[in-house]
Amino acid sequence: MAARSISIDLGTRTVSALHDVHDSGAGPGVLLLGTGDGFGAGLSARTRLFAEEGYSVLAVDDGAGLTPDEVAVVAAALRTNPSTAGGISCVGFGDGGAAACRAAGSAGFGSLVVFDAMSLVGDPGAIADLACPVVLQYGTRDGDVELTSLRQTLSATDGSRLYDWPEAGRGFALDGHENFDRRVDSLAHSRTLELIRRVQGPYYDYAALFEQHVYHEFVTRDVDATMATMIDAPYVNHVATLAGGVGHDMLKRFYKYHFVDQNSSDRTSVTVSHTLGPDRVVLELVVRFKHDRVLDRYFPGIEPTGEYAELATVLIVKFRGDKVCHEHI
Repeated sequence: MAARSISIDLGTRTVSALHDVHDSGAGPGVLLLGTGDGFGAGLSARTRLFAEEGYSVLAVDDGAGLTPDEVAVVAAALRTNPSTAGGISCVGFGDGGAAACRAAGSAGFGSLVVFDAMSLVGDPGAIADLACPVVLQYGTRDGDVELTSLRQTLSATDGSRLYDWPEAGRGFALDGHENFDRRVDSLAHSRTLELIRRVQGPYYDYAALFEQHVYHEFVTRDVDATMATMIDAPYVNHVATLAGGVGHDMLKRFYKYHFVDQNSSDRTSVTVSHTLGPDRVVLELVVRFKHDRVLDRYFPGIEPTGEYAELATVLIVKFRGDKVCHEHI
């Protein structure tokens, strides 16, 4: 579903916004408040990302220019949208994040995530009495941010946290910004989801979703059904042999010609550990199988030996919403 532009009546003026929603047509609300730099790649891409994660998303670029009362009006527009099912959280960037903190009570946010809000550094009182948990994230590579007062102001009892990213500069979480850092942004996004999912969901059963994915890999051996459990542009990397595929077409080719029809007819798997996160599952396994056919992902080019093999295996499976995003094996 593509994002659509809407106008919100603030009483004395109107503000432009983007709205997007998960493919299911509904989800908890996430309000994005930007820095006022225009709907470039950054905020619009982030709107689509949160929609894919399972949310009904409303994004206002000039979040920094909103008064607390106006933030509350925008939040109400999201809350009453037919696609919003559940509470509302807010993710704010720069002064848009500071505006979200100052409006949190009147807007009724269930949680807040704020990136690089420099005006809060000198005003820790703005977060002292928040009625909801908050996660603050700062790029501190330039060394000009003193976060001790903010860190000491947060209440750890409600899950509030401050994360500083010394390898990243301010703006690291907005695609298109000169300091955008894809790797650090991905790490920070997981921290964002940890709070929002805990407070308002959606509460996906990643274990069951991955079991469905594996079922089609090993039982039905249905390549199309396997791909249907994944996002539009997934990837898989069997690290030891660099086997897999990047993107829908290459990964489908890998599954079709180098995976599902090469699975051993005598195979067992024992789970050693199973760790769940806000957007991923990590599995430790011992896999035992008979080498009764060529297995490109394990032993490329080696003819069947008829021997049994046991492999200690770690799977790191990242999800985006209710779909598999990628696997590191």
